[in-house]
Amino acid sequence: MAKEYDLVVLGGGPAGYPAAIRAAQLGAGVCLIEKGPLGGTCLNSGCIPTKTLHGLAHLIEQAGQGEKLGADGSLRPDAESLFKHKREVVSSLVGGIERLIKKRKIDLVRGTGRLTGPGEIEVEGTGSIQGKAFLIATGSSEVELAGLEFDGERILGSADILDLGRIPESLIVVGGGVIGCEFASIFNALGTRVTIVEMLPSIIATEDAQVARFLQTFFKKRGIDLRLGTKVKEAKASNGGVLCVLESGNEIEAELLLVSVGRRPNIDGIGLEKLGVKTGADGIEVNERMETNIEGVYAAGDVTGGLLLAHVATREGIVAAENALGGSSLVDYRAMPSTIYTLPEVSSVGLKEEQAKERGIEIVTGRFPFAANGKAKGLGEEEGFVKWVASKEEGRLLGLHIIGPQATELLAAGILAVEKGMTAEEFSIAVFPHPTLSESLTEAAEAIHGKAIHLQ
Repeated sequence: MAKEYDLVVLGGGPAGYPAAIRAAQLGAGVCLIEKGPLGGTCLNSGCIPTKTLHGLAHLIEQAGQGEKLGADGSLRPDAESLFKHKREVVSSLVGGIERLIKKRKIDLVRGTGRLTGPGEIEVEGTGSIQGKAFLIATGSSEVELAGLEFDGERILGSADILDLGRIPESLIVVGGGVIGCEFASIFNALGTRVTIVEMLPSIIATEDAQVARFLQTFFKKRGIDLRLGTKVKEAKASNGGVLCVLESGNEIEAELLLVSVGRRPNIDGIGLEKLGVKTGADGIEVNERMETNIEGVYAAGDVTGGLLLAHVATREGIVAAENALGGSSLVDYRAMPSTIYTLPEVSSVGLKEEQAKERGIEIVTGRFPFAANGKAKGLGEEEGFVKWVASKEEGRLLGLHIIGPQATELLAAGILAVEKGMTAEEFSIAVFPHPTLSESLTEAAEAIHGKAIHLQ
């Protein structure tokens, strides 16, 4: 008789492999099916390699301040070493996950899996796998635009550019969202002439409006050309590069074109229709327990739509695994953080000012500039600010928005404050060390009630 697993996980990305590990921790027999390297898009062609490039971009940008900070010389990027370092980082982390899977005695099956009936998945080249419960964690793929299909040479997706192996002289980025702005910022710092084309009137339109405006201004100062409120009408090869014709009739030419306009869930070809799993425009439909409409079938991560973020996927996968084994876990999205690795960094958690107003909440805000923070001045990274959004009646902290040095690390305190429903006064009681960037969080909270010490 074929072995029956307690949980079969389809997909080894940031939702799937943590779910498999959690299920094994709970004593379950687990099978993990993955056709590619473990870690999914995030580890292999997304979060991790992008942030590896970001590390050098930040270092080069800081080195450009050398004379101001008291140093001689400058840094120049070495593309061969940079992309080698990226490959080594990815390889090391993939190997780490493989060791975790092996240590937890999780059966790893390589291949493409497809649901074929109740309690059964067929894996190409392996055969049928039986399970009491299933977790679908097949992730998402890059969206291609008609007329701008990826060719791997001139018109690239984000995975292509991360394997480019060189630093282009010029780059057109189609899409001014999170991924597009990250690449634009990174390659600008590495010396590439960058143009962003965005159909909306603002870049990073999902973030706080003041943060978005600040980043736009900073990008312009750094020489990034912003073409907002327009689309690419046509793109064609030209002089060894790409010529883009905009809807306005204007033309832009560059060595490469990067298309970064979003992602779509990987729901095709995995047999969802065999079981009648319900899907919508954003992917597989689930409840807060990550259950689908079919008993014993769960889904987590990008394949369910919603917030396409690795940390969200991991939480969803863990919740799904716990519930598949009889638990009662829920996913709370109220304090899910967002991070953008531009230069300067952007991060946020909770409600934006605009969202609070739409919900009829009377609010107050507190803002503190990094230019008034001693550590930021010493680092030569004074651009940006911290902004709290709080309820007017109680001063309860509803959201935190940061643009500036180490914004993605500073957000951690704000996540806890929003998660626990702290008031600005309660947050301000905590003494943060001096001199640190974190003091800006306290000063911004005190600014809500006009008590910030270092704010004129």
